[in-house]
Amino acid sequence: MRDDRQTGTCQKDFADRRRLPLFSLVVILVLLASGLASPAAAQVITEFPITTPNSGPFGITGGPDGNLWFTEKDVNKIGRMTPAGVVTGEFPVLTPNAEGPRLICTGPDGNLWFTEQGANNIGRITPSGTVTEFPVPTAASGPGGIVAGPDGKIWFTEIDGNKIGRITTAGMITEFTIPTASSGVRDITAGPDGKLWFCERDANQIGTISTSGTFHEYPIPTTGAAPGSITAGSDGNLWFTEEFVNTVGQITTAGVIHEFPGLSPGSAGFAITGGSDGNLWETEQNLSKVAQITTAGAISEFDTPTPNSLPRGVCSGPDGNIWFVEREFNKVARLTIPKTTTFFTITPCRVADTRGPAGPYGAPSLAAHADRSFVIVGQCGIPADAVSVSFNFTVTNSSAGGDLRVFPGGATLPLVSTINWSAGQTRANNAVGGLGAAGDITVHVDQPSGTVDLIIDVNGYFK
Repeated sequence: MRDDRQTGTCQKDFADRRRLPLFSLVVILVLLASGLASPAAAQVITEFPITTPNSGPFGITGGPDGNLWFTEKDVNKIGRMTPAGVVTGEFPVLTPNAEGPRLICTGPDGNLWFTEQGANNIGRITPSGTVTEFPVPTAASGPGGIVAGPDGKIWFTEIDGNKIGRITTAGMITEFTIPTASSGVRDITAGPDGKLWFCERDANQIGTISTSGTFHEYPIPTTGAAPGSITAGSDGNLWFTEEFVNTVGQITTAGVIHEFPGLSPGSAGFAITGGSDGNLWETEQNLSKVAQITTAGAISEFDTPTPNSLPRGVCSGPDGNIWFVEREFNKVARLTIPKTTTFFTITPCRVADTRGPAGPYGAPSLAAHADRSFVIVGQCGIPADAVSVSFNFTVTNSSAGGDLRVFPGGATLPLVSTINWSAGQTRANNAVGGLGAAGDITVHVDQPSGTVDLIIDVNGYFK
């Protein structure tokens, strides 16, 4: 295992299954649509290999272009990956150095900014891959953590220089000396109070600096906690890792510190970030786990698929999932956060009736063995960000007995029916169904021959 440390900041029979009782089908669909997934759903971790072997990924962030950007410390590159896990670029850093790029963040100028600890530079890379470097004035300062500040500038830590640095988007650097000598400063983040908050790992303190350069420092109650990474939480507080004591720390903007036990012994928390679910997420480098911490301090841990993967940098990705790098096995990993939804009622409204005039929501009648799609978004007040809809389906004028299968546009034909009927029978049933990428549903008619008319009403949606 590498010894470098934190320096900064997601079958049964076909006919039987098709005719699953409608009540059961509706319950299943409602559970899926409302995001009531089982706890195990939060453990879905997918790993994606990095193109360059032994690249030593270290830091990661969500980019302004909707991609993930990560540092490749051992090969002196910056990598770019889509949320689908495809590496679309690896860009060499200009200054060759064994201590390559470490941490990375998105700047206010729409570029990515990163630290080069060994080369003593702050780097900038555009979304198209053009790299520029700016030397830090203090020699061998060891830039580590980096973050966009509330003042439109980039702020970074100097591990060996014991300073906090500030750089404008034009490359002008100002440095501020930390009051405590040899503090071992590591990560830095922007707080909800307009200040920058940072970890003093060797001094066992959390520090703040205002945008004008005023410092405050707060000792951690537990001796030897070794704070290394810090992030702002959804509760208005700051949260930080405590590498040597298997706890997670929280500090209010007034400087009051709470510590929460619950991490596995020897976990060695490395990096922490806030998630789209309102929780905190932390990588545990020694145990190859990712921990979820609620703002009440409850902790759950999930194993990475590859043992001994040495998870390091972590971020909330553009897709709302948690992303982290696995330094030992040259991978980027995504932990999928189950999406929660809220139900909104609307006045019952008719979307389609195939008995009406010809058109996308009218005639002709549905034909046996055929599919037909209906765009639901934009009709009856269903918004573009709806993910599923509460329907009432009515069939009538059938020339033969059959059933209807309804599914999101572009999805695979399901094995369960939404509604069954006999020849000439009129029947209606409720169901909650998901929408396709175009905000549409597809209906498939299982009927030996002839046609049937369909009426689609809606009364609410989930988003």
